[in-house]
Amino acid sequence: MMLTFRQFVSVSAATAVVGAMTACGGGNEGSGEAGGSGENAAETVSLKLGHVWPENDPQAEITKQFAETVAAETDGTVEIELFPAGQIGGDRDILEGLELGTTDMWVGGAGAVNAMSELGQFFVTPFMFDSIDDAADAYNGELGQTVRDRLDEETATTIVGFLPRGPRHITSNQALETPDALSGMRIRVPENPMFIDSFKTLGANPTPMAFPEVFTALQQGTIDGQENPLALIKSSGFSEVQSHLNLTAHVIEPLAIAIADDVWEKLSDEQKEAMQAAAEQAAGDFQEQLNEEEEQLRADLEAEGMTVVEPDIEAYREAAQEVRETTGSAFSDLYNLVD
Repeated sequence: MMLTFRQFVSVSAATAVVGAMTACGGGNEGSGEAGGSGENAAETVSLKLGHVWPENDPQAEITKQFAETVAAETDGTVEIELFPAGQIGGDRDILEGLELGTTDMWVGGAGAVNAMSELGQFFVTPFMFDSIDDAADAYNGELGQTVRDRLDEETATTIVGFLPRGPRHITSNQALETPDALSGMRIRVPENPMFIDSFKTLGANPTPMAFPEVFTALQQGTIDGQENPLALIKSSGFSEVQSHLNLTAHVIEPLAIAIADDVWEKLSDEQKEAMQAAAEQAAGDFQEQLNEEEEQLRADLEAEGMTVVEPDIEAYREAAQEVRETTGSAFSDLYNLVD
């Protein structure tokens, strides 16, 4: 289905990108390519980047730092305009916008690339990593390069880089010490088959939903719980509508920085290198920050009134293991790079 969608949008994406990339200089004949040399100064490329996090979320802050570094490293020839908090839609909307040419860049949990490629399911395989550092090492190595190459082939986007992300935990209004406690609970999950099948395997009733709708759904009781990293649980104010924080750490997925292929190809080699270097710098800075802040975030949420539950992780791990043989059967080569 993804290829059909790409074929459908290929013409519009090729033309719409002209409007997406605007130049500060005039459009006179003979002006230089973006970032290139020539009689006139290099044109300034203005790119739209969307994400779903509140502006005070650490993931939003590191994205802002990335954009500022890109501007500095390109001497202002690449400007990234940020659209946080779902201003231009949820993850799926933004990713489809990359292929349609209505937006240029996206940063988000890598599992969301399922909107373009089934490879997005691999990133959220449960209990694949034990720590932030383990996951970062894998995505900085052969595994990361393999999935980047595959995504470049399968989608109309380029992965500029991966950023680390904290483990995902489940919030609820009751303790979830074992998978049995999840039975029948309506847990919001991203729109990804791996998430859906994983929580079905654990006995829950997974409810796919765009992230901007989650707080209201929890508040109104449409769903019973949700799962996300601690930073996003805190910045989204979920402690106001959920009483328990269950430290399941069931998924540690990277954040992906993606750019539309048509936009990427317009950049000079120097601009591309500067953007990749900015992503690497942000990744290193954020990994150090995450390791320092995880315990503090837990303490903050507890201070806000949440009951912190340390569940039986091995019971959860064993209950979810079969998903690798079912939904994850297409990714056995990638699992070999992890194990």
